[in-house]
Amino acid sequence: MIRRHQIDVFAAQELGYENAEAISSELPFGCLEPDHAFMGMGIALRQPAGYSHIPLAYRSARRVVLNPAEWQGLSRPLDLVNVHFQAPHAVRPFPSTLIRHRQVAGLERFFSDNPSDARLVVGDYNATPAWPLYRQMARMFSDGAIQAAQLDGRPVERTWGPTADSPRLLRIDHAMVRGLEVENFQVVDIPGSDHSGLLFDCMPSRLA
Repeated sequence: MIRRHQIDVFAAQELGYENAEAISSELPFGCLEPDHAFMGMGIALRQPAGYSHIPLAYRSARRVVLNPAEWQGLSRPLDLVNVHFQAPHAVRPFPSTLIRHRQVAGLERFFSDNPSDARLVVGDYNATPAWPLYRQMARMFSDGAIQAAQLDGRPVERTWGPTADSPRLLRIDHAMVRGLEVENFQVVDIPGSDHSGLLFDCMPSRLA
């Protein structure tokens, strides 16, 4: 899939060792942190970029900053954050609703302390657009899927089903953007996963 779609940046959640090995064989930069229980995360890159954690309650976010010096075509740095918010039905740690609130609050503090005019927050939000967590993020960002769907005149696609082979019932995976233009947005099947992938191009918007 990485070869076929010519992917330059891959943000992974629920990452196991076999997947991490395959991804890093194509995208050697960044950092992948797999886990035997498939709770790993990471960001794999075609070109170098600084990689760090954003400490959050229970599960940290991962971050890279793509700079024009290494990334041809960028007019200014692009700040990418990879998230996996706690599921609302999780029993540990308890209560999950409080953990989710703290995770979003932690991101809000980080973004306030580290402003960027070109930022992208991707990943498994475990929240549909009707849920409070999504609405909190939507107050800070635009939904890239909606942005692209409106431009193309097509509906927004769902991303999750209860099994790998089931129809997608909910849209809980998102690409939230600020100061970015999103194009060619697709929801793509990932064999063996109950989540579909988000595939798109993006570039910093032109500053006025």
